[in-house]
Amino acid sequence: MDQLIKTIRKVMPAVVTEINEKRIPALESSWGRPFKEEMANENQVTVEIAKAYARPVNNTLYRHVKQELKGFQEHTTDGSDYIFEGTLIEDKNSFSPGPGWVGNGFAKTDWHMLKKFGVNDNGRITSVFIALVDLSKCQAAWSERQSNTNRSTIDFRVEDYPHINVVVGSVKMNRVKLKPIPQNILDL
Repeated sequence: MDQLIKTIRKVMPAVVTEINEKRIPALESSWGRPFKEEMANENQVTVEIAKAYARPVNNTLYRHVKQELKGFQEHTTDGSDYIFEGTLIEDKNSFSPGPGWVGNGFAKTDWHMLKKFGVNDNGRITSVFIALVDLSKCQAAWSERQSNTNRSTIDFRVEDYPHINVVVGSVKMNRVKLKPIPQNILDL
């Protein structure tokens, strides 16, 4: 995983630039209005951003990593999105300032690429957190599916810290739980 971590760190400035300067303007063009108007309902904004941004963010990161690291492949099946050196990796995005991630409630592979983004009022990414985590070594686990939404959540405890490979950003250790701290894009 070390080579994947180094590669992601290397490509992230170009990834964020492409997302902010090409992919998000293309989304706004397809919506027929700017981000501020499209995402006006503050109650649902992080959920809606995650839905709208998932493909452009994931595809842009994948293309940049793949260009540098030929062994990194898409492997989109139930429970995984990528494969690297024989290891399946599930990808999860979050645009919420909270400490965790939300998933679809179905079984997933152990390795996860967990991404968290800060977005400004114009919809441009301002900060990034990425970690590679082998959940089989953590106390944290995806919650049971919620009966009315088929959603599950995950966040991490202090005891999980040794198993979290921070790629971009940092982790704040609270008394019980960990909080991912996205890194400002100007510092990538």
